[in-house]
Amino acid sequence: MLVIGGALAALLGREAPEVAPAPAQAAGSPSLTPPASGLAAQLSASHPPGNSIETARNATVFIQTPWGSMGSGFIVDADCRVVTNRHVLQFDSASALRAAEQSPLIAKELHRRQTELMADLKALNAKYREEVRQNGKGSGAAMTLKLKIDALQEDIRALPDSVREAVRDNISKTELYARTAKYKVSLVDGTAFDVHQIEYVDQRDLATFRLPAANCPYIKPGQSAQLRQGERLYTIGSPSGLTYTVTAGIFSGYRQEGDRRYLQTDAPINPGNSGGPLITEVGEVVGINTAVLLGTQGIGFAIPVEDVPDGVGR
Repeated sequence: MLVIGGALAALLGREAPEVAPAPAQAAGSPSLTPPASGLAAQLSASHPPGNSIETARNATVFIQTPWGSMGSGFIVDADCRVVTNRHVLQFDSASALRAAEQSPLIAKELHRRQTELMADLKALNAKYREEVRQNGKGSGAAMTLKLKIDALQEDIRALPDSVREAVRDNISKTELYARTAKYKVSLVDGTAFDVHQIEYVDQRDLATFRLPAANCPYIKPGQSAQLRQGERLYTIGSPSGLTYTVTAGIFSGYRQEGDRRYLQTDAPINPGNSGGPLITEVGEVVGINTAVLLGTQGIGFAIPVEDVPDGVGR
């Protein structure tokens, strides 16, 4: 989830032409004809949808990255093409560094190591004083202890920089690894795929990939331009790892940022919802959940579905 106005998982160890809407089934009335084959039939058998929202759920995916972040996406055609956010899949070293520097894990680790070094320094000073008392400052043992004390004091002084350098090194290694990493993409029945061929949309927080499957369930596109304030909307995603959670709200209005239009909603968008679908009561997708406004509750934003490139789910 992006934060407008505004992690490392462990220390050292994401306007186009409008399209005509597909015919919509009635709200709460799932298709009477189950799919005959492929992934759509598999999911329909294991998780038979009881309404349009559950039909869309079966076409929503849960995404886990090799570096520990999570997000959502949704299938947009029978050929199993998935749409999600760029920031769900693309490792951002600058953001990871900012998150790490602000992480309580870093402060906790720094404090732990400082405490250990200070205890070692205290013990060395006690030995040094005892050696000087017995044999004077000129003894070989005293001089050796003094050198150790000086080195340890320098380690304590340099510790914050050394921890930051270790974090930067870890992030750099993760960035290199991310270039060839495989993402785990799973469905509501637990079926999982490894995906690594990603296409990113220029100048948009959008990415697409294809599942290695056939005859997938998919969510039909709606028309975001026809939304009216107060219209009921739903999000499907995996907030904080709670997979396939459905939340509801209303369409709050259109918001413009430069030449880009966004859909504002008060339907909750939490970490793990990013890239998931924003859908209407009849199960049509009108937006891709992408951001929340920092310091507020109930102000989220979605990219209009019309911004998905032509040829992807059209």
